[in-house]
Amino acid sequence: MDVLKEFLNYAAAFEMTYKDDNWDRLHQFFHDDAAYEIDSPNIPCSLIGPSAIFAGMKKSLDGFDRRFDTREIGLEDDLKVDENSMSVSWAVTYTKSDLPPFILKGKSIATLSDNKIKKLIDVFTAESEKELSDWVSETGYNVDPSYI
Repeated sequence: MDVLKEFLNYAAAFEMTYKDDNWDRLHQFFHDDAAYEIDSPNIPCSLIGPSAIFAGMKKSLDGFDRRFDTREIGLEDDLKVDENSMSVSWAVTYTKSDLPPFILKGKSIATLSDNKIKKLIDVFTAESEKELSDWVSETGYNVDPSYI
């Protein structure tokens, strides 16, 4: 199994879904009992099964990502891949006209089985959450990144 290839296929499909809100295309990448966790001091959650996962992702996209004009995803150089899992840190730069850009840093960890995601974890640090809180306080632009 090529874990990185399968995860990148999922990531590409996710970006298409971000644009057109067609969540059906993502079912093929997840087991029926897949788990998605947000490891975060202020918005932790655990969602089980594709329907719950996609509802949570959509809520977060609608309350956060889609409130910006643009977003640019950059991967860090800490990619780790083994037989059935991978992890990578990333930074997403968000822009909104007349506001300073906001950079969100995090890490994704995926475990696959039979070429499908069994568990996906997105990690956000207290520092990352403070940076968002400071940006919202500075700009007055409210966003809601929560999943539930």
